[in-house]
Amino acid sequence: MGHHLLARAGGAAFAAVFGLTARLRGTRALHPVGVCGTGVLTTAPGPTSGVAVLDDPGPHPCQVRWSRATGRQEGLDVEGLALRLQGTGAGDLLLASTGTGVLGRHLLVLRRPRRHGTLTTLLPLETARGSLLVRLDPVGRGGAADGPPTAYRMLVASPGRPWHQRGELRIGWTEDDCTRRHDPVGHPPVGTWTHPAWERLRGPAYAASQQVPARVRTAGAVTDDPT
Repeated sequence: MGHHLLARAGGAAFAAVFGLTARLRGTRALHPVGVCGTGVLTTAPGPTSGVAVLDDPGPHPCQVRWSRATGRQEGLDVEGLALRLQGTGAGDLLLASTGTGVLGRHLLVLRRPRRHGTLTTLLPLETARGSLLVRLDPVGRGGAADGPPTAYRMLVASPGRPWHQRGELRIGWTEDDCTRRHDPVGHPPVGTWTHPAWERLRGPAYAASQQVPARVRTAGAVTDDPT
């Protein structure tokens, strides 16, 4: 009971902070400026997991948004990638720059501008076969010199266990941002769900931030959300 109350209290605190930040910025609380694209995820056969995107090799079409947490163009920042799977595995994943070790995969890593590296879900997804972390590793440079990678290896692991490669994500980037919102708590990929404790902690923050309309960057300028 105690940890449930702590999660609720933490969720309320995060909601207050994220909501205020979004109102002050007039846009998303975090990752306010990004670049969007479309991608295709293919996966390799493996043990039946109940997670549609892993059990079905695809190809799985998806929409992708890359961004930096503070939106600043210079200085150290957290790299982020939002992935919206479509089709049989439909759902949202948010990945951020982390380490890869037993503890490091749960810790954010700051990166310099135009530097790209490992991204993970940071917190595990729940599945019928237990907890699952998802990881993306850039493959080569790809794309424009200052743009995000156009290909990633996808790996999965249980907390504390070795990573296993399970697929590849290829992305075609545009030059513009988009107003699309992602909700990994309320709309996780088919066959996964968020642990109740993490849902209580993260859910209110997403809801509070999304009460403020997103803004988009078009041809280098930031404009109001047309919707």
